[in-house]
Amino acid sequence: MKRHYNKQVQFGTLLAIIACIIWSGNFIVSRYSIQLAGPISLAFFRWLIATITMLPFAIQNFKKEKQLFKANFSYFFWMALVGVALYNTMIYQAGHSTTAINMALFGSIIHPIVATLLAAWIVQEKLNWKSITGIFLGIFGILVLLSKGDLNTLLHFKITKGDLWMIGAGLCFGTYNVFVRKKPIGISNNSFLLVLFAIGTILLCPFAIYEMNYIQPVHFNKQLLFIVLYLGIGNSTIAYLLWNKAIHTLGSAKTALFGTLIPFLSSIEALFILNEQFNIFQIISGGIIICGIVINTLPSKIKHGA
Repeated sequence: MKRHYNKQVQFGTLLAIIACIIWSGNFIVSRYSIQLAGPISLAFFRWLIATITMLPFAIQNFKKEKQLFKANFSYFFWMALVGVALYNTMIYQAGHSTTAINMALFGSIIHPIVATLLAAWIVQEKLNWKSITGIFLGIFGILVLLSKGDLNTLLHFKITKGDLWMIGAGLCFGTYNVFVRKKPIGISNNSFLLVLFAIGTILLCPFAIYEMNYIQPVHFNKQLLFIVLYLGIGNSTIAYLLWNKAIHTLGSAKTALFGTLIPFLSSIEALFILNEQFNIFQIISGGIIICGIVINTLPSKIKHGA
């Protein structure tokens, strides 16, 4: 039993880490793309590509499960609104008025807290010393990364409008993390995501058209194409499949804590992509965050005879 649990944890951990590696580039891309497309337009193109990408893999299952989707339409509508349309649009809106590192920081602090508290309430996941310690260490590690060991940096830190958008995004994704566990029985993972992506795309479409025509025109070029393909295929189709599987393997709260790795991973990527300076606090921060994740995924005592 214990060996089986360890294999499950290792598998879920690997899936969550790969998803975080993919997502960590999202904030850098968001900052880079603010001159190419508005936040709603970018989100719309992302989910349109994701829907097209998922379609050939999920269409057969969707046809078999069509009646289940009809019977649970309100669940899928709200999940698509919160976890697809609002969450990512808020991220791209934040990119217009805050830094990539702040986006990663606020998104990664808020969503594990929300997911842990909601999981304890909605799906009765136990809130124990391991989950509390894991969250505390994850947040502490993020603050070390933000402050670089200087308390004055935190004391004089000012929240911008973009940071507030990221707090909203964190609330949305934390909620999504929990309600994935409430997925109706009989629906496969790929058709589940296909429907969420499609509904999210439809919800964004009229607002994207308005934004393109009256607020910020889209500059169609090679850079935008690569960004949209990266967001639609990598950040959406692949990462969401991995993340949802991790949630079903580890639970909402445990999986959400892996999100605290994203600022650390983003800072490492910035080192190579943006030639930002490396410092000792990145190592300290990463070590603290990893300790929190290890503690949170420690196996509970298994009763004999179970």
